[in-house]
Amino acid sequence: MTRIIQLIVFYSILLTVNLLSAQKQFIRIEIIDKESQMPITGSEVILKNNFGPILKQNKIDKGQYSIEAPLGRYNLSIISEGYQTIQQNGILINSGKEVILRIEMEQDITKINQITIHSNSSSDNPNNDGALVSARLFTVDETDRFAGSRGDPARMASNFAGVQGADDSRNDIVVRGNSPAGILWRIEGIDIPNPNHFAIPGTTGGSVSIINNKILANSDFFTGAFPAEYGNGIAGAFDLKLRKGNSNKNEVSSQLGILGWDILTEGPLNKNGASYLLTYRYSTLSMFNALNIPIGTDAIPQYQDASFNLNFPLKKNAQLKFFGLGGKSNIDIMISDKTESTRNLYGDNDRDQFFGSKMYVWGCSYTKPINKNSYIKGIVSFNSQEVQADHQLVHRKVIDTFEKDGEIYNRFEIDSIIPNLHYRFLNQSIGVHLFINTRLSPVNTLKYGLQYRHYFYNFFDSNLNINPTLPNLGGWDIRWNAIGSGDMIIPYAQLKTRWNKRLTTVTGVQSQYFGIKYNPQLQLSGTQTESHSDIVWFLPRFSAEYRLDTKNTLNFGMGLHAQNQSEYIYFYNIPGQPQPHNLGMGLTRSAHYILGWNYNFMPGSRIKMETYYQNLWNIPIEVQSSSFSLANTGSGFSRFFPNKLINNGIGRNYGLELTLERFFSKGFYYLFSGSLFKAEYQGSDGIWRNSDFNTDYAVNALFAKEFKIRSKNVLNIGGKATFAGARRFSPIDSVKSVNAREYIELDAAKNTERFDQPYMRFDIRIAYRINAKKSSHEIAFDLVNFTNNKNILNYTFINEPPYKRIAYQLGFLPLFYYRIDFSL
Repeated sequence: MTRIIQLIVFYSILLTVNLLSAQKQFIRIEIIDKESQMPITGSEVILKNNFGPILKQNKIDKGQYSIEAPLGRYNLSIISEGYQTIQQNGILINSGKEVILRIEMEQDITKINQITIHSNSSSDNPNNDGALVSARLFTVDETDRFAGSRGDPARMASNFAGVQGADDSRNDIVVRGNSPAGILWRIEGIDIPNPNHFAIPGTTGGSVSIINNKILANSDFFTGAFPAEYGNGIAGAFDLKLRKGNSNKNEVSSQLGILGWDILTEGPLNKNGASYLLTYRYSTLSMFNALNIPIGTDAIPQYQDASFNLNFPLKKNAQLKFFGLGGKSNIDIMISDKTESTRNLYGDNDRDQFFGSKMYVWGCSYTKPINKNSYIKGIVSFNSQEVQADHQLVHRKVIDTFEKDGEIYNRFEIDSIIPNLHYRFLNQSIGVHLFINTRLSPVNTLKYGLQYRHYFYNFFDSNLNINPTLPNLGGWDIRWNAIGSGDMIIPYAQLKTRWNKRLTTVTGVQSQYFGIKYNPQLQLSGTQTESHSDIVWFLPRFSAEYRLDTKNTLNFGMGLHAQNQSEYIYFYNIPGQPQPHNLGMGLTRSAHYILGWNYNFMPGSRIKMETYYQNLWNIPIEVQSSSFSLANTGSGFSRFFPNKLINNGIGRNYGLELTLERFFSKGFYYLFSGSLFKAEYQGSDGIWRNSDFNTDYAVNALFAKEFKIRSKNVLNIGGKATFAGARRFSPIDSVKSVNAREYIELDAAKNTERFDQPYMRFDIRIAYRINAKKSSHEIAFDLVNFTNNKNILNYTFINEPPYKRIAYQLGFLPLFYYRIDFSL
């Protein structure tokens, strides 16, 4: 707390000495051809202030443009002969930082009597011009501006149609009823492991994102039928881009809040346009305990992360980039030092748990224009993810009961503490992505490439057997004992054809190979090396967009997708067996079919509807008859321990989505998204059931309004309402649960019951920005679930009748931060 107080005093002094008026700030824009990555010169850049005049800037040098503008929000238009006009709305210019933009423009083929007619590229069009359906561009500003998003790309995406969060305490996202495990994460063109703190094996989310949103450029999010260059994902994809640092001056951004402290610095590396961008964040949630704010656990989670992006322009418009990000986190959930029962959302109530995770990615990319119509790009990366945990059973007896805050609590006395689990999972890989993009003609663009990744696995787990129904009671069982390797190969090609001013199609194809090899860590009786592989030769993709008129657009998409299983599942050993029994699992397949309509009923506002059907097959299910399916995994804080699995499971997801949206303009925006959907699966018992993620509907409503105060300061007030159907659950099998000391579902009644209340949450965000001389200051309050609604998460096991209790999601969570941006 002493360090936090010192930082608050330091920032208060900075705020006091800098409250002087500032009039203008620079916006710097680099404009390039999308297909060749060559600079575009001779463009007209128009910057329109919502409260002032129109500013224009013509050609400067090599596609570089610079405008000094009064502070505020602007709508940007870029017009260049032979290219589609670019429009971006709601660009914020403040006194503390220059705005750095990199704009890619696409040629316009529409001509009448040899005179080019400029068509517009909407401000929400994704970066990837091969995405014509179920794709959305999102900005860093949105990750901050959306109430309840906490600066997290995944939590921000949960506001979009067809997307919902699985758990308030984590940022797992459910796309159209799919398991969160089906999400693909990509940064700078390379696939990466789960980029979250407190990551659990087999998941793609966590409690807090490792990705600092301040380092991101405009990025893409896909919810289905994504282009052929995206492989090894069956639900959705994040394609994140890192922004360049300022190559003209050194700047600093620092933020202090209830979630911790972070700093970003950027600036030039030389006089030739090279730049750096560095971030570091440290957080301890001890402030929540000091303020008596419940966060689901009495333990104090700690985490820190860092990222960097170094850019070097080379001769002949080539670009060299070094980038990376990483983080580590730990939490010790103790009950042995408690004399009273407590509420721990993240742990079990019969043991101490010591958990830690690490993740990092190092990468390098090289982009080289080949000619005026083509460029080649190569990316190399090294990825690493490590998770480890230790548990110890705490035997205690109840010596008293008492009532507090209307609830019954127990008072305990410790009998004994016994170690009962240790595991360490290490998953590392080295990969390359090489592709060529070429404009074959004014109407045809071809992109083709190859992705290859080699994996290194090191999995070990042993636990004390406390289940009296299993052999070796009281002994230690080895459940993972693997040093393994794997290979993923994904070649692809996609062709974009703009047939005329109305019709555009993208046709693609992909193949996917995955092979895995097992070597034992400990040479036990019967262990031996074993290898398996699976390949899908033909994974076609197709999408089309047809413009009925200037306001109405129809689109269609379809695609076949494949994905391997979470790696740790392949290597699980049933205790007493010498070999892993699931090494032979193949790739899961998914077919997407999507039909959509987009209506721009007024400038900056639209209605969007999409309906979809998704068919899934080759989902691993148990060989013995049961309701189990991997379609229900991929979220939460627990691993699972599967029996023998076979790729015979099937599933289906279908639904209808609606989006009503006004993009940020004239100080106001709103977003309404609604989804009606079904998500069903079939286990080896042959019965169609609702999946764990089928809530039937999800609705989000967001808004924000900016008010100018004293000409240079801005007050932003926004809100969000979220509704979703009641969660499904399975009745408890009391006998098995008592023996295993965890909640075991009654298999025959899987997901046959629902909790009696739907999910409902209301968030408010209030931010005040002060533009001072050479600096800007922002104070923001994000009041998550400000009505303190008690949303049910699930049932958890307790070691006394009725052997279960309801676990609730997070209650009222007040967040705040103070941020300062300034130039050196």
